[in-house]
Amino acid sequence: MEAKTELSFEVDKEYLHRQLVKLDDMIGDGLHLEPDGKWISRDYNRIARSLGYLKQSPRGSNIEEINSAMSKRVAEAICDKCGGKLTQTRSGSMKAICECGEKYTLLKRSRRGT
Repeated sequence: MEAKTELSFEVDKEYLHRQLVKLDDMIGDGLHLEPDGKWISRDYNRIARSLGYLKQSPRGSNIEEINSAMSKRVAEAICDKCGGKLTQTRSGSMKAICECGEKYTLLKRSRRGT
């Protein structure tokens, strides 16, 4: 298999740009709102992302807050079945497990904006 040259990348980029313009025209005509037009929006976003026009925002992380809240909660909670000590299942998790194998959800995620 031969390596792609810079010329082939330019050809690919031109092809993708032409395809993006065609999809944009279809969106302008309202075809993406038709019952079978979901693929138009999906392809438009995929191509725009590959050309670098759309950037995905980095996903937020609040593992530290969850871990600190879980350490407090695990210290005060005990197993209902055997009375044993609970440990957090993994970092960032809101679940705990006992030595006997019983699993518990110690924290709930609050929904924002509602």
